[in-house]
Amino acid sequence: MKKLQYAIIGLCSFIALFSCEKDKNNLGVNVGGDKNLVGANILDTFKVITYNDVEDTILTDGQSSPQLGAYKSDEIGLAQSNLFVTFKPDTLGIKFPTNDFVIDSLFLTLEIINVYGKPVNQEFDIYRLDNQVIKDSAYYASDTLNYTELIGTITINETDSNTYIFPLNKTFSEKLILADSIDMSSNEHFRNFFKGIAIVPKTSSLSSNEGAIYSLSRTGIKMHLQYHSINPNPTETFDTEVIYEVENDDYIFANLKHNFSGSEAETVLNDSTLGESFFYTQGLIGCIGKVEFPSLQTWYQDSNNYLINKFEFTIYVEDNSTFNLPTELMLTYKNSFGGISFTTAVLNSVSNSYSFTISASELDAQLKTATAKDMDFTILGPFPGSKPNQVKIYGGQSIIRPPVLEISYTTY
Repeated sequence: MKKLQYAIIGLCSFIALFSCEKDKNNLGVNVGGDKNLVGANILDTFKVITYNDVEDTILTDGQSSPQLGAYKSDEIGLAQSNLFVTFKPDTLGIKFPTNDFVIDSLFLTLEIINVYGKPVNQEFDIYRLDNQVIKDSAYYASDTLNYTELIGTITINETDSNTYIFPLNKTFSEKLILADSIDMSSNEHFRNFFKGIAIVPKTSSLSSNEGAIYSLSRTGIKMHLQYHSINPNPTETFDTEVIYEVENDDYIFANLKHNFSGSEAETVLNDSTLGESFFYTQGLIGCIGKVEFPSLQTWYQDSNNYLINKFEFTIYVEDNSTFNLPTELMLTYKNSFGGISFTTAVLNSVSNSYSFTISASELDAQLKTATAKDMDFTILGPFPGSKPNQVKIYGGQSIIRPPVLEISYTTY
């Protein structure tokens, strides 16, 4: 195709080849070495090499809306989020009675601010932690803490935002009330006495396309101990309720798990060619979309002094009545300074699409320095680890809506 000698708008349609984990043996057939992927004489239509990677190196501490729960999807398998929480008492210096008292209740409160999925009667085991959450430690999605003592099993099946109460084993409260004056003298002493809880969803009973992951308010995760004296001594007074709460975001983190067994994504993991129709991204950990434009640099170098004005990449996604589409997705890339930049796109609910734009000067700079091929484009949910949404994206050879790249440029 001859280059036009005046300002033009080039619409570049990119053909996508996706797999749900980078299969180096299979993927290598199609990347780089095969010069037939992009004809040397084609300047405005390109093929795109894409695949899915599996992400688990996500920080999950310091989040104000931690995730809890599990769901099973035909598309991407089983997603699960366990929570680890270390508390402090709401009042220090509390003195517990040593006799003539009755424990009224011990319960956990959770403030749910969002629900994702199809809720069912899902059980969660509550354990006493053997090790506390350390404030200054960095916790990633794969991290966990030891727990052995079961202190309760609760059932959650909620569809609305609210604060919910779940009773725990009253027998465990007898251990909490053994805290002495030293244990209750400071938050640090108390955390050495009671290191916190693990909340672990049970997943074995989940059927296809059911289950839910709940976004919680950190300040709404509390444990309440209530008791009263049988023969109160008029010379002594005791509090009748102690509330154990999370001091700040650093004392809670999520352990995220993803099992692709039996899912559509697993088949793409095993055969990258199936990704030509669909590929996937998921907001906790799991599939993230990877995009490469291997012929873009060659197109630029073969040009007659192109100046990029606009870079807009649009993907189209499949609707899902059970697992709602996220309002936003994020495209990250390596910038010309060697760091990571990102741009977000809002869901177009009419076309079920997301359109990402990148600074024209950024792309122009990378093309001039021949680094565009190393930009490492990644499609994922915003705030990784904090949103559970899954997305099924139409691939480059989809007969429905393949992804489209629109580039505006001028010559000089």
